[in-house]
Amino acid sequence: MNHGSPLRIKVRQQECNGCLSCMTVCSTVNEAYASLSGARVQVELSPFEGAPKITICRQCAKAACIEECPTGAIARDDDGYILVDYARCTATTDGCRGCIDACPFHAMFWNALTERVMKCELCHGDPQCVKTCAAGALTMQMFRPTQKQGEENGKG
Repeated sequence: MNHGSPLRIKVRQQECNGCLSCMTVCSTVNEAYASLSGARVQVELSPFEGAPKITICRQCAKAACIEECPTGAIARDDDGYILVDYARCTATTDGCRGCIDACPFHAMFWNALTERVMKCELCHGDPQCVKTCAAGALTMQMFRPTQKQGEENGKG
């Protein structure tokens, strides 16, 4: 049984300058159009809270989104990446969206334009947001099972 991807995107919030290039490239690669609402990485800009806040799937070893999905539409592929099988997802037909509520990191999103749930799938091991982030706020990290839970989830 595959317990997770060996790769994670490490987020260094303090390095983010709020340029939103990660969101733009993400939506372009995944949705074939540039729209912040189509990005699987979200950057929250707040003039009251200082540094931008980046939210992205942490590819959890024990993923609540997988456990919550009643149709099995969210599952790990052979490489360990958590993917959404849109042919099996019922969020658009019955309004399920349980995976969005289940994610403790708020990293499952609803795309109102396509009417689908979405999450980072690490671009199948070649995340374009990491390549685009000139500030170095997003980097790739090899996961080691001996890491502490906070580190596993991309903190630090």
